[in-house]
Amino acid sequence: MKNTISTNRFHASILSLFVITAFLFNSCSKEQSKIEMENIEETENEEETQSEEAEVCKIVEKDGLLILEAESFDLKGKWRVVEDEKASGGKYIEYYGSNSYNSQNLTHEISIKFTINGASKYLVKWYMRQPDEAEGDKSNDVWIYFPNNYGRAWVNDQSVVLEQYEKFVSRGKGDFAYGGVLDLHNPKASSWYNVEFPAAGEYSLKICARSEFFQLDKIVLSKGMTNEVAMEKSKSRTETISCE
Repeated sequence: MKNTISTNRFHASILSLFVITAFLFNSCSKEQSKIEMENIEETENEEETQSEEAEVCKIVEKDGLLILEAESFDLKGKWRVVEDEKASGGKYIEYYGSNSYNSQNLTHEISIKFTINGASKYLVKWYMRQPDEAEGDKSNDVWIYFPNNYGRAWVNDQSVVLEQYEKFVSRGKGDFAYGGVLDLHNPKASSWYNVEFPAAGEYSLKICARSEFFQLDKIVLSKGMTNEVAMEKSKSRTETISCE
């Protein structure tokens, strides 16, 4: 009888210990889960705050000039960034793929977005360079297009809307040279390249590779000034960035 009572007491003690342990474990688990949930909520709140506070930066025009650094393009295909102290901002881009004279190979299409202050007409120029070993008009052109047909050319004494990629060309060696004209194929004509934006807002420019080893430093859009003034003002200017 005595042994039975001792055994029962022992079992009761074990059971009590188990209940207490389970209670403590459950309490600790709940507390730990609460802490983990609070940490998760704090992390999510911090991420939301950081997301809300993250700056949105845009390339904008300033004093009648919109400068688009070539290295700011979204590069695809066989385009690469090259460092060079002669280039604006110390960098330019080079196309190292095959020639594409007759049509656009969209594998090598690059693009850039920018913001315009208001409705206006701009003259399109660039700073480019041919390799020293390039002969004549080799490595000196690209296919160029402003989506939604904002590009304009002057053909047969009238303005023509550019609805597709067109050849854009100039020459220069040694230093990056300011220039650039349209070489139209249909109808066959040469023209300065203008672009007309209907309102303030964000727009884009697309370039497709045409000649191997072509080197591009920056694109220059100018308004309210002569070509000569635009050339002088844009020499030492790099792109203007606005962050909100």
